[in-house]
Amino acid sequence: MDYFHLYFLCFIWYTYVQATVEESDVPCFETFCNCSRKHCTAKCKLLGFIPRLPSYVVKLELENNFLSHINMDTFRNVSKNNLTSLIFRNNSIEDFTVDSFQELIYLGNLEISYERKLNVSSLKMSFRSLNKTLFDTMRFRNNAWTMLPIDFFSNLRNYTMNKLYINENTFMNFNCSLLSHFSTIHKLNVGRNEILFLYARGLHSVTNLTLSANNIFEIPNFCANEAGESLVPKLSRLDLTDNAIRKLLTTSFNCLDNLKHLILDKNRLTVLENDIFSRLSNLKILWINRMCHLSIVKPRAFRSPSMTELMFGYNRCHFKTELFQHVPSLKKLDLTNHYISSSPNILWKLLYPLSNLTVLILQASRIKILPDRLFQQMPFLQTLNLKGNRIVTWSRDVFENLTSLRHLYLDGNYIRVINESSFPIQLLRSLNILDISHNDFWCTCGQRWFVEYLRSSNISKIMTNWPKYYSCVYPDDKKGLLLKDYKPTDAECSTWSPIFTIVIVTVASIFIVTCVLVIMFSCNTNIRNLIYLIRVKKWKRKGYIRFNSSESCEYDAFVIYCDSDRQWVHLELLKRLEEIGLKVCVHQRDFEIGESITDNITKYVGKSWKIIVVMSNNFTKSEWCQWELDLVQERRRRHGKDALILIMHSQIDSSHMTNSIKSLLDTTPHLQYQKGLGEDLFWSAIMKAVRKPLKHPPVSIL
Repeated sequence: MDYFHLYFLCFIWYTYVQATVEESDVPCFETFCNCSRKHCTAKCKLLGFIPRLPSYVVKLELENNFLSHINMDTFRNVSKNNLTSLIFRNNSIEDFTVDSFQELIYLGNLEISYERKLNVSSLKMSFRSLNKTLFDTMRFRNNAWTMLPIDFFSNLRNYTMNKLYINENTFMNFNCSLLSHFSTIHKLNVGRNEILFLYARGLHSVTNLTLSANNIFEIPNFCANEAGESLVPKLSRLDLTDNAIRKLLTTSFNCLDNLKHLILDKNRLTVLENDIFSRLSNLKILWINRMCHLSIVKPRAFRSPSMTELMFGYNRCHFKTELFQHVPSLKKLDLTNHYISSSPNILWKLLYPLSNLTVLILQASRIKILPDRLFQQMPFLQTLNLKGNRIVTWSRDVFENLTSLRHLYLDGNYIRVINESSFPIQLLRSLNILDISHNDFWCTCGQRWFVEYLRSSNISKIMTNWPKYYSCVYPDDKKGLLLKDYKPTDAECSTWSPIFTIVIVTVASIFIVTCVLVIMFSCNTNIRNLIYLIRVKKWKRKGYIRFNSSESCEYDAFVIYCDSDRQWVHLELLKRLEEIGLKVCVHQRDFEIGESITDNITKYVGKSWKIIVVMSNNFTKSEWCQWELDLVQERRRRHGKDALILIMHSQIDSSHMTNSIKSLLDTTPHLQYQKGLGEDLFWSAIMKAVRKPLKHPPVSIL
């Protein structure tokens, strides 16, 4: 109670003082109010009453005061101020009386926000005291309203309201019938509520409707009946930003014949179907940005003969089709932050139909290459934004004959050098804005033309962020140097250029690598055989211990081969191995007469320390060889891959390759025979392989 007594005494004192003031204008009540002659405003707080204010104040903002009951006497001290705008914010208001605004005859703008104790019925009755002929705007924000009575505006029947804001409340359903009392409402904002359903009857005069930041999951029904009569015949702008709309159909926009501006940003669409906007015969502007779930855009999704502006940014789409061939009137296009293919053909096909463009925004779309003469197809182009891409250079034809271009943005790319072929002189002279800041400029002689042109012309006056963000990144001794301070001399630019060194070193490196690859390809077999020998010696140096020995076997090796390879086996392989004292078993010489082939093979394979398999195309055709190969697989499973020595006598064609041979080659090292250069290395590897113990390091795999 002491607090309110203090305010009561202040009020008595202030009234007394004001009564003694001469007829001249009163000063601002500075302790609690902030007045501005320039803006004709006063902002008051922490008061229990409205004080007298200078006569120039016609806009009064009351925030965080103690004004629980509002009546005609509340405004007694400002009744002569001719207030045109009155704002209540968080004043703990509980009710208004019927005569509250009776003396505010010039009031045209009323805001009541953050008044969560307010009795809505009393506010409704107070509308009787408004001067409705001058009234223009009402704002009711964040009052925690969940619903309004259907006759809330009945005391404003047949009056015109220019702007009505009922946003940031907690409506789940909004019945527009409560607006039917107005003869006209031009702009209605019910954004930032929790609206699921909107009943559109009552919006017959609305031209601008904002439904942003609600929970609407489909486009509201704006049709009065099945015949197609519209509930919103005057609606020109519809904002559905940040709702929960998941799907659009060709019927979603029925009965919106006069809609010119549609905003669908930040919804949950995954697919844009064909022809979904085609029924909007007067559509001029479409915004459909920041669709984080959007993955498919059909080729005719944007078909609209009337559309002049399409803002389709931050959707991160991969463009592979011609999306814009059905929007011939398009003048402004924004494709910021998409995945436009690095192929210049894709960009060409995407944009070439748009001959009427005046503004093209391709910012941060991962563009690396600019197609030649693409922009010449756009004779009216005035603004081109290529900011934040990956452009390094372009051909001289890219910016030729762009007579209408006035604003060019290339900042944030990877541009290194600007020379006389980068921009036509006529273009540089006609531009109003040129932004090539934040690029990776090289301070080399290739930059000489540009820095000299900067000093001899006035182009720096149109360059955004000049000179602060135009610095060198190469070479290291000039890193951080501003372009304006780079002054290459004749002597410097006549010497050997580091670029030439880089080119020569690069070409020489490529030549050397190519030669090495050719040699490796030619000597592929010899290299692999050499690797085998090196690895065997390495393991010997480490003191490798044998697990078993050939001394327990009658033969050092058993040879499996097909008859067509017999001559090479007997004249070359046996000769080489037996010359060094190895005992080798071959079926045509050593098998016992009278025994079956299968018994002989089984018997002599068991007597042999190693098995040598000589493979070729003919080998794959022999049924006996395939049977012997199965036996080899069993030996490999029991004794490991070192029990086998695979020799590729001639390369097996893919048409003759069997699954068993392919499996064996994939899992077991093998040697390849090559006559001539490297032949000695091959025989040395064979002899080492026969003698080496089981579990020894593997032969190099081909």
